[in-house]
Amino acid sequence: MLWLWRRISARSRDRTTAMSTGTCLILAPHPDDETLGCGGLILHKRAAGARVDVVVVTDGAATHGADGASTLTPTATVVLRERETVAACDVLGVSRDRLDFLKFPDGDLAAHEDRLRERLAELVADLAPAEIYVCALSDGHRDHRALARVVRALHGAGQLGGAQLWEYPIWFWDFRSWRPAGASNKGGFVAGVRAALTAAGQVDAVHVSLAGLRDRKKAALNCHRSQVGLLEEEPGWIGLQQQFLDFFLRDREVFFRVLPDAGADP
Repeated sequence: MLWLWRRISARSRDRTTAMSTGTCLILAPHPDDETLGCGGLILHKRAAGARVDVVVVTDGAATHGADGASTLTPTATVVLRERETVAACDVLGVSRDRLDFLKFPDGDLAAHEDRLRERLAELVADLAPAEIYVCALSDGHRDHRALARVVRALHGAGQLGGAQLWEYPIWFWDFRSWRPAGASNKGGFVAGVRAALTAAGQVDAVHVSLAGLRDRKKAALNCHRSQVGLLEEEPGWIGLQQQFLDFFLRDREVFFRVLPDAGADP
């Protein structure tokens, strides 16, 4: 929803300088979310010499990209998406030793929230980042919401080691995140617009400029070939729609500040 992006972006505060230096942990629910939501931020931080750790939580096996004509097995898909993420992070300046794959089951993260909470608490204690970035709780994908819930719960319990918590919107920009399931066309549209407008008025939004960085971010995003429709060896493969990808290649990346008392309910 371009109007939602414009509404939030227009009143977001420029934090490019302030957010370019601190050490950080990027938590991506799927391979590619680290680049979509935080590619420019990572480039800024690495240019300043700041340490960036990227953790991909699910294995990416249930990607939307393959139809019945695909020859890739789930195992092969996992291998492919890990390779894509390594390549993308290399473009962004994150070396392989700062990248971790937790390999929770794609599409079923909510069933593993207790174990995920344990793993993330261990990682935060070990890495001690100044800032943590996670997908938005209002993203309309069950894995995104599960990850955001767990991280917010850790934040509320004081288990993020004093790190600032920021959320990066991904499916937040897609109207399907706001339309109530099972609603009629008209009723669903009206309810969805109202919900999105309410959210737009509640988030504490900031942004990081992509000036001079969009080409490099796009190059990193193109490393995720299975997600951007560049998987030539799989003619039946369908990537993310360009209209959706364009949200992440505009002039800025948007982030939402999350305080410890924010709660874990969308």
